[in-house]
Amino acid sequence: MSFPSSTAAKRSLQRAVAAACLQRRFASGAAASSAQARIPAMLEERIVQRLDEMKSAGTFKTERVITTPQNSNIRVQSSAKPVLNFCANNYVGVADHPSVVQRASSFLDSWGNGLSSVRFICGTQTIHKDLETQITAFYNRQESGDTILYASCFDANAGIFESLLTDQDAIISDSLNHA
Repeated sequence: MSFPSSTAAKRSLQRAVAAACLQRRFASGAAASSAQARIPAMLEERIVQRLDEMKSAGTFKTERVITTPQNSNIRVQSSAKPVLNFCANNYVGVADHPSVVQRASSFLDSWGNGLSSVRFICGTQTIHKDLETQITAFYNRQESGDTILYASCFDANAGIFESLLTDQDAIISDSLNHA
């Protein structure tokens, strides 16, 4: 059996996996009451079947638990050998550099742990504007306006594409674009 292609089938599978996770959580003793919470047997069978199909098809994904700081070389619980990590947004390996960690620590002491949501909802802090001004100056683009920072490519796409494009526009992208 193939992986579901329709949106409805994907949502159905997502609900089934969520139910399985809830059942696992309840079965492990995390339930607030002493009563054992159960999902209907038919649903449980369907969940198990779909998960087995995903495993057979090679589309089932497990967590890779990283036991070291994020870098291009990491260690994971499932391997005794170091692993090359090409999927992180830490391509140059500075996430755990002592000067970066110290600077981040000083900002945590001054500002706390961020806005707790996106800037569109919570607002923009002066540290955001200061960094945007520094980037604008670095690229010598003061005459062309402002720099806008986004937390992720997904946010940048939403901020730019939804604001500037209409249903009459087309975006042509290569198949490896994951943002």
